This record gives sequence, C-alpha cells and structure tokens, in this order.
Amino acid sequence: MDLLIEKGDSRTYLSQLKVLVTKFEEGAPAITRNSTQIQGRNGNVDFGGWHTSKEIEVEGFYRADDLDEETILRERLYALLSDTDGFYITEMRGELTPDFERPGENEGNLYEQLTTRPSHKRFFVYAKSIEPELQGNIGGTVLYKLTMTFTTMKLPYGESVPRDLDVKKNVLHYSENLVTGTSDELRTHTGAGWGSAPANVASGTYGAGKYYVSAYVENTTGVWVNLFTAVDGHTGNYSGTPIQPGKSGTVSYTVEIAEGQALHSVWVGHSSSTTESYTYKYKEVMVTRAPSPWNPAPSDPGYNKWSLDTYYNTDNLVIPYSGTVPCSQLEQGFAIEFTAKQSGSNLKISLNGTDFIATGNVYSEDVFKLSGYEYLRNGISIVKATNKAYFKLLPGVTNKISSSLAGEIRILNFQNLYA
Repeated sequence: MDLLIEKGDSRTYLSQLKVLVTKFEEGAPAITRNSTQIQGRNGNVDFGGWHTSKEIEVEGFYRADDLDEETILRERLYALLSDTDGFYITEMRGELTPDFERPGENEGNLYEQLTTRPSHKRFFVYAKSIEPELQGNIGGTVLYKLTMTFTTMKLPYGESVPRDLDVKKNVLHYSENLVTGTSDELRTHTGAGWGSAPANVASGTYGAGKYYVSAYVENTTGVWVNLFTAVDGHTGNYSGTPIQPGKSGTVSYTVEIAEGQALHSVWVGHSSSTTESYTYKYKEVMVTRAPSPWNPAPSDPGYNKWSLDTYYNTDNLVIPYSGTVPCSQLEQGFAIEFTAKQSGSNLKISLNGTDFIATGNVYSEDVFKLSGYEYLRNGISIVKATNKAYFKLLPGVTNKISSSLAGEIRILNFQNLYA
C-alpha cells in the first residue's frame, strides 16, 4: 500500500520518503444533532442532524541507516503532513509483487516492487496527529512505526476527482443528407412507365467518390420498386434489392462515381413501361457520403427543428451520479451551466423534483450558470429574476435533469461523494 498526498499540482507518495503504508482505515462520518428539551415533555424535540467530519487512520513503517538520516526523514514528513491549509490524501491499494519468491530471486528496494492503484475517492484533510515510534535496530538500520490520524476539513466524505460533465443523450452518427425535400412521413406516388416516378432531386451535382443511397418503400403495386440514381444524365442505375409486390422495406446500396462524372439525382421508381398506373409509398430518401440514419438536408425547412430535437433535446437527461450520500450545491459547490439553443421565455430547469425558474426572454446562445447561491446570465447576475432554487444529486436514484428550452447542459465541478 501507499498514500498519495496532493497539494495543488504537487503530488507526493509516502513511499518516496521511505514509508511503507500497512494500514488505511477510514471511520464513519461523525454526526451532530440539534435537539432541545421542553419542560413537562418526555424526551427531546429533534431538529435534525448533520455530518461534521470523518477521521482516517494511516499506519506504516520507515527505516533509516542511522539517527541522523531518521531526523532528516522525520523533518520531511512533518513538513509534508503538518500543513494548516490542508491537502488531499488518496489510498493507493495494491500488493507486493511477486507474492511468492525464492530467497535471492529478486533484488532491489522493497518500495520498487510495490504495485498500487488509486482508490475511487480521496479526502481533503489536515493531520490531527503524526506519531513516530521507535521499533528497534534491525539489520544495522533503525525501524520506526508511523501512526497518523487525518480529519476532514471541508466535506466529511470521500470525493471523486472533480470534472466538468456534459449531460446529453446518446446521438447516432448522422452524415449530411445531400438530397432536399425528403421526409420521414410516407408519401404516395401513382404513375406508369419506367422511371415515371421522380421522388427527389439531389440538391446539387456531386463529383467523384463513394455515395450511400437509401429509401424506405411500401410496395402496393404488382411490380417491383427500387431506388434509382442518375449519373451524368444516364437514368436507371440501381443495384439495391428491390421491394417485391406487397412487401415493405429499405432499399440501400453504394454508388461509385468516377473522376469526370457526377451524381445528379435519385428517385423511387418501378420497371413497368406500360401505361398502367401503379401506386406505392416511400419515405426517407437519402444520399450521404457515409452510412447514416435518415435526416433532412440542412437546406430543408424542417432541418432546424430536427436538429434541435436531435442534438439539443433536454427531456429527462440522466446525470450519472454514483455517490452514496446526497450532493448539494450549497455544500459541494457544483454548478449547472445551460446554453440555450433556441429563443423563448421563462426558462425552467428541473432536477429531482426541484424547479429553477428564470423569468424574462431567453435568446439562443444565452449562457446561464447556476451555483445555488449565484445565478448568472452571460456573466451578469440575474438573482432577482429567479426563484433562487438550488439542486441536489441523490444516491440510489436516477438523477434526471430537464429544461423548458432546447440547449446544452453541463455540470461544472461534478463529483461523487461517499460516506
């Protein structure tokens, strides 16, 4: 085992000071209660309690060649651990490796054979006591036992390393659709003759490269229906599996365009060259440069709404909180940053049944930062225009966050807290 000491950007392991850690024991958070006794009433009236601090006991051993070296080691340990500003400690768990060996099989310092990994939590503490105790002279060196007691300074919990967390739903990879005027709603076409059913025209002329074309078809005709492409004005190019009469499905294939050629258009059609009229339905016609789920072209009227719903919908987004105690903004200090992606009014952000409301107009790209005691919009305080709500992350539940407007949500200084 080992112990990591962190002070700002400085990181020190006790093994660097020749200390071999043998024990890391954390206690439960100490509880303080607020209660009073009323005359003539049995018992107390309890007004609640709270956690105040947690103690961690660490033990280890260190050796020195002589008393002079031990004095130097002790001074360095005191300088490192007796810090009034506090520091973070992290248990480095592990075992000596190899576990079994023959005499003389391995050489070198014992500390060099430590294999450790950090715990999932750390503690912000001060050293309540540091007690070296002489164990004796062993093999020409002096051996000391070191016992240390640490007490938490701020939160009485273990803390994960803070990070800024983007809260968003999993979005599929969408490539730009090069075809305009397509829809995810079924359209009906009735017509006769080969290629008599133009469905969509490419929004431009696209040169050499590989293109992926697809469309969904409900075939109610008596002939097969396929997806066709036109390269340099030559119609009737297709290679997908056609949809048979009375069947439904997606037609898709790859079109290779050579240098000097261009892809001009795509459409859903059938092979009959008679004057008989056929009816079928289709949707989600698409040409992309990479495989992708269907999406409207950026120049289509419905693209903005689709983009907001796809990338910036904030309905019931999940915050992956895995701590074992509640994490309150007023105690831990995390902040919620919301960047609006549409205009509206009276922004509402909800988390675990608590609603934050900011009255007034909201414009796209407005940035709100909510810390529970400070409420900013584009860096300017709006506390008077809010209901001054603050949020908590709760253990053992699905922490869901939503907003009344489309946008991006980030949790700044996000941490898991452990009792």
